[in-house]
Amino acid sequence: MSDAKRIAKNIILIVGGGTFRAVLMPLFTILIARHLGTEGFGAFSFALSLASILVIVGEMGLPKMVVRELAHHREDVAKYIGDLSVLRLLTGLASAGLVAFILLFSPRSPDGRLPLFLIGLSLLVFTGLRRFFDAIFQAFEVMKYQALVDVVDILLTFGVGTALLFNGYGLMGIAFAMMVGATVSMAMDFIILTRKMGKPAFTFDLAFWKKMVIGALPFGVIGVLTFLFGYANTVLLSLFKGNEEAGLFSSAYRVIWMLAIIPATCMTAVFPFLARIGKSRDGRHRDAIRLVVKYLACLSLPFSGLLAVYAPRIISSVYGRSYVEAAPALWILAAIPLFSFAYIPLIDLLNSQYKQRFSVIAILLCAAINTGLCLLLAPALGLVGAAVSTLVAEACLFAFTAFFSWKHLHVSPRIFRQWKPLAASATAALSMLPLRDVLPPLEMVVAFFLVYLAALLLLRTFDQEDRRLFRSLVPNRRRVDA
Repeated sequence: MSDAKRIAKNIILIVGGGTFRAVLMPLFTILIARHLGTEGFGAFSFALSLASILVIVGEMGLPKMVVRELAHHREDVAKYIGDLSVLRLLTGLASAGLVAFILLFSPRSPDGRLPLFLIGLSLLVFTGLRRFFDAIFQAFEVMKYQALVDVVDILLTFGVGTALLFNGYGLMGIAFAMMVGATVSMAMDFIILTRKMGKPAFTFDLAFWKKMVIGALPFGVIGVLTFLFGYANTVLLSLFKGNEEAGLFSSAYRVIWMLAIIPATCMTAVFPFLARIGKSRDGRHRDAIRLVVKYLACLSLPFSGLLAVYAPRIISSVYGRSYVEAAPALWILAAIPLFSFAYIPLIDLLNSQYKQRFSVIAILLCAAINTGLCLLLAPALGLVGAAVSTLVAEACLFAFTAFFSWKHLHVSPRIFRQWKPLAASATAALSMLPLRDVLPPLEMVVAFFLVYLAALLLLRTFDQEDRRLFRSLVPNRRRVDA
């Protein structure tokens, strides 16, 4: 199987599982909010947010480090499974202990603390181990197991949680459902891993632990900074303008944050390949990034056009009419995919080539630019100022990563000249402009993407290499019948 075909199949598998999660989990969150009420949903959100932060801190960037190193040393998989499973279990238990300590001193009843602790335990220990096991699947570029177990996890959590909610079990029912989904999926991951990849070897090599932790720290820093990057402006806006404007900005930013899932998910499948080939003399890493940037431009850029035309309707459809004042911020933030489709692959390219210090420098600089601009603009311009500072920081992040990739990995800036997807997006946006107040939301979105696809084809965006790759992904009927 060719490299491009393998990567494309892995992307389809990962995106398929991600789409399944993207449909069911927001629906599950809505059900939780409706059945628990504001107080119960607030408690659930607190436990979920706390555990999510501690997951990023507790794993210390280990999954990314495992993918990069194991892609080069697959013969050591038994040692990775054995020793690092123990390390990840210990960090997960330590994080769960911290959650228990925080809950112990929180003003909650003992009955209210137990379900919150179980939610934290399911994420920090069982989901944390799953993320580590999935990293091993990624290193071997076999995403089908990860996608399969992810679907099982979602179905169990959604099915058990919905049944318990409708039977009046409240927050404890949600906690139990999350425990069931996390433990069963983690066990499935471990069974598949030990049968397909290799039996674990428990050597308890402290030097190996130390090497992996030190090597993973930059990835951990990148994860924490990226997580905090999205919330800094909301906090500052709340201080300057109050919770209402902060909520409006957050509602617009979350739409953009969801769009970043597209390049991030695709790079989950591409990163192991980049790590495996290294800085190849034949330039395969540059060819791979060129194709990835092209396809991500085709996937990401139309959303900028759609948001530019339809921002108020999208905000009101998702959040309700009371959030329509967030539309100006969303119009500004809609330009972010123009940069994120390129800098997300570049960050992963730098990380795969042992240049992660440049990723850290770029993100730190942009976080400083974002915070400084927000401090200057938010007091006067409110959520518009916060949106402008976010967009400028995102543009700077693209510029910094493009510079570092060009200087240290010789990635030509010409790969970012994706004018055809941009022109197709602009064509679709201008075509739908007179109809934005006429067509219903669903019909508007469908019409927009049909016009966009037609424009892509008329501009001959895809060459012979792209068509050959597409044909290789379509099942051969004669081969299947045989």
